[in-house]
Amino acid sequence: MSLCEKACNTREHDFSCAVNAAKSGGFRPPRAGPPAFWQKPQRFAVHRCFHIARQASAALCVVCFSTTLPYTRTMSTTKEILPAGWTDLPAADKSGTDKREQWIAPFFFLASLACYVNTLFNSFVYDDELQILANPYVKSWHYLPQIFTTTVWSFIGAAGDSNYYRPLMTFTYLLLWKAFGDLPFGYHLFNILLNALVVVAVYSAGKQLFKSQPTALVAALLFALHPVHTETVNWIAAVPDLEATLLFVAAFLIYTRLSILDRKSHAAVMACYVGAMMAKEPALLLAPLLVYYEHFVRDGHQQTPFRTKIRQYAPACLVGLSYLVLRGLLLGKLAPVSQHPQITWREAIYSAFALIASYARLLFWPSRLSAFHTFHASESLRDPGVLAGIAMVLGCLAFLVYFYKRQPQLAFCVLWIGLTLGPVLNVRWMAANVLTERYLYLPSVAFCWLAGRIAQKAWDLRLESQRGRALLRVILCAAAIVLAALGTTRVWARARIWHDDMTLYRNTLETDSDSYIMHMNMGVTYFAVGDFVAAEKELQRALELKPDSANVLNALGCAYMEEGRLDEAAKTFQSAIASKPRWTDPHFNYGRLLKKIGQNDAALAEFRTAVEVAPLNSTARLYLAQELAERGQDSEAEAEYRSSIQLSASLMARRNLADILLKTGRDNAAVAMLQQLAKEYPYDSTSHVKLGRLLEKEGKLAEAGREYQATLVTDPANSEAQAALRRLKSLGQ
Repeated sequence: MSLCEKACNTREHDFSCAVNAAKSGGFRPPRAGPPAFWQKPQRFAVHRCFHIARQASAALCVVCFSTTLPYTRTMSTTKEILPAGWTDLPAADKSGTDKREQWIAPFFFLASLACYVNTLFNSFVYDDELQILANPYVKSWHYLPQIFTTTVWSFIGAAGDSNYYRPLMTFTYLLLWKAFGDLPFGYHLFNILLNALVVVAVYSAGKQLFKSQPTALVAALLFALHPVHTETVNWIAAVPDLEATLLFVAAFLIYTRLSILDRKSHAAVMACYVGAMMAKEPALLLAPLLVYYEHFVRDGHQQTPFRTKIRQYAPACLVGLSYLVLRGLLLGKLAPVSQHPQITWREAIYSAFALIASYARLLFWPSRLSAFHTFHASESLRDPGVLAGIAMVLGCLAFLVYFYKRQPQLAFCVLWIGLTLGPVLNVRWMAANVLTERYLYLPSVAFCWLAGRIAQKAWDLRLESQRGRALLRVILCAAAIVLAALGTTRVWARARIWHDDMTLYRNTLETDSDSYIMHMNMGVTYFAVGDFVAAEKELQRALELKPDSANVLNALGCAYMEEGRLDEAAKTFQSAIASKPRWTDPHFNYGRLLKKIGQNDAALAEFRTAVEVAPLNSTARLYLAQELAERGQDSEAEAEYRSSIQLSASLMARRNLADILLKTGRDNAAVAMLQQLAKEYPYDSTSHVKLGRLLEKEGKLAEAGREYQATLVTDPANSEAQAALRRLKSLGQ
């Protein structure tokens, strides 16, 4: 008997043994108990976060995981993904394949969580504080109509004009605020859960599109470890990109699962499509992608009647048009604000090609990542970036023409990248950060599918020499291991950079030193910690880069005021107001300055203007209430204090309101409010001493003594508390 025959007999014998063992139940693994982590007692806040996140992720996993399994048994097995001679597997082996398939989606989900687990301990950074902590919309159900009928920045007031209509983002923050409050852990947990679900969706949709598990596996792994996604996952404010991508890919997956969609499938696709558009505007491009898929990519599209194709994607087209009409009605225009009017249309076109080259570099070689890539408009066709972008566009068009019949899935992926990236290439309506890594999150889905397909083709490449083929596969495996290690290391390191404001801004300025926004934010961060000299230095640099920035002028004016340079502060605030008259911060800060130099009437006028242009600004209402209270206008001051507290229940506003209640003879209400403050802020000596004074007045000497003693815990030199305790001691208390 030859060696080959012996090997074949041995394999058949082993295989039959495996089948018999499986039939007899010999390979049933023991049921795993819960991990030891869940058996240990946890702190209440962390336990609550995990409990809520576990419920949310379970509900979301059902959507993505259920799309992974149903079509695996009906999908045709192709010879290109199986070794020769194995196209007709025995029943037992097919069962084993199904069992392995069941663990792929959970594996990617958990692996994605592991990549970003160190993000959970990061703080609120960058725009998070303004969009969440200072946003009244996310703190009360009362503002639900405003969430769905205005832009994301409308809570700022008259200066909140924006092209961004993203109600799902603000509504998500509202839900997270109700669940986690101001604990950033919960928001970061939500982000990494969404990213993990996106990775699973990338695998499922890639497998459905290419009918190839290896392609989908490589694509999902690349998507999970690609460093360009770190901004999207680490930054809480990037949740629109996560939500839009998850719903976008889910809609596409549901659409492609059935050759002819039934009513339930149509409803599911439309629900995901609407949700994706409510999360972020580029999701609108799903409709044209479905049109192309139906006519050029779907299996059997040549035999499908034209009317049947139209019935497939017509609902999506109608929903997309309805969204455009709704957006126009709510915002007045599709894009009402021109963020960069100084850029001509010719420069905008040149810059679009340069941006294409920059985004391609980030996708293929993400070595220079930054929270703020400084943008400079391209003014000449001879610019290297413009020429590179034009060459890439022409190459992609040639790719489409060549492959739209030969490999329609590849052409579809290129179209996906181009359409979803297109809306962010118009620099005239983009924000200050024109080139941003998170804009690649949705386009990179198709990029990873392309990479997965190329990797599979390289693996299956038929070479004349068996040794050459083996060497090629060794090289591919080594390259995959190296890239995975580099990606994991980079992802883990970027999470530490997004840990806090100071770390983020310092690191960003190392790569983009001419970013005026980063210098301004660094100056504001120094100001918050009391380093006014360093703050002024950073703000002066920001002003050199952007002389007409009202934000920089306002922050610099505050620094001058803290340093006692009042004349310079006044001129700076006036310049900020002239640059952006409908922005509230320069108005109330200038009012503070006017009050400091004794111009109370002018200060009151500035405070009123601040409230007028931003009715939902709690700080502006607080300053107005304080000025009214000093003037003895108690009823109006009380109304402003209550409005400020409703927007943001700050300690200062509630303490001052308690003073108004005392002044107007409502002692019981004042005591109740101070007791609540003493409970919420046990180290606030002012609340304790005020409460002790009231309790002593009411004859509750023992309780008053406890409040005075609590005052001395944080303020041992408080003379009023010391005198009160001596007085109570003399009375025998």
